[in-house]
Amino acid sequence: MAFLDRFSKKQSGPPPAKAAAEKTVAAKAAASTDEKKAEKTSKKSKAEKADVVRQSPKAGMYAHVLRKPHVSEKAAILAEGGVYVFDVPVSANKTEIGKAVEAIYGVHVVQVRTLRGIGKVVRRGKVRGQRNAWKKALVELKKGETIALVEGV
Repeated sequence: MAFLDRFSKKQSGPPPAKAAAEKTVAAKAAASTDEKKAEKTSKKSKAEKADVVRQSPKAGMYAHVLRKPHVSEKAAILAEGGVYVFDVPVSANKTEIGKAVEAIYGVHVVQVRTLRGIGKVVRRGKVRGQRNAWKKALVELKKGETIALVEGV
């Protein structure tokens, strides 16, 4: 019955010497990758860590409220005085906008003013269409606080 013994035998892994060698090689590789990760995290200087924007845990909740910073000459002039301009959804209100700026940029908001533009009806020949409605917010910060958005533009 040697023929049937072939199928009933359990297949064993590599010889014990090879298995031990493979384990030590794998352990050394894992240790070297952990050391590399530790070096990368420790290389950041204190100045780089200070430049990182402090975000609160609620920053993700308000990510949809601020679409983008509004870049223009007027916005740059206002930014020098502590007032920052953002494009926001038409449905956003002043309270949400203020909380979003505080959560995302870690600053204190004093006042929020909003401007709303109505989408105008336009025609191109016989085809009628409508431009999108828009809204922008002017956010005034507490004295001495700044946001590094688009400085030097």
